[in-house]
Amino acid sequence: MSDGYLVDILALVPMNMQSYMGELAAAVPGHVKRFISVEEMVHDFDEAFYAVALIPATGFSPEEWWAIWGFLNDMDPRPNIIVYALRSDFEMWTSVLEAGCFDLIVAPFTVDKLRRVIESAFAEFARREKTGPSD
Repeated sequence: MSDGYLVDILALVPMNMQSYMGELAAAVPGHVKRFISVEEMVHDFDEAFYAVALIPATGFSPEEWWAIWGFLNDMDPRPNIIVYALRSDFEMWTSVLEAGCFDLIVAPFTVDKLRRVIESAFAEFARREKTGPSD
């Protein structure tokens, strides 16, 4: 699956989301670099290569969102971003996709559901890196 890339993913999982994302490690065919806070993610990053980033949809101030978004968009190459939420509506779906994220997943977060979306995001990332950015 890796095609020369690490399958490791970045995951921002705040304390209030820990119980919902308990299956995450089992769903990733590699390693999860898990952060609890935006500050930890942005300032304690190890400059490793990641193809997929998983972030929650809610719970952050506008400043924290800008920090997350800037951090992820400055990565080279940019990972595919998966947003997760406990519930969603049409506005959230469209906002996530219009922002350039790969997908939005909604609870329950089972191992199979997480694995499918992560593998799909990784496959698209590998395709994008192999063929170059689309115009």
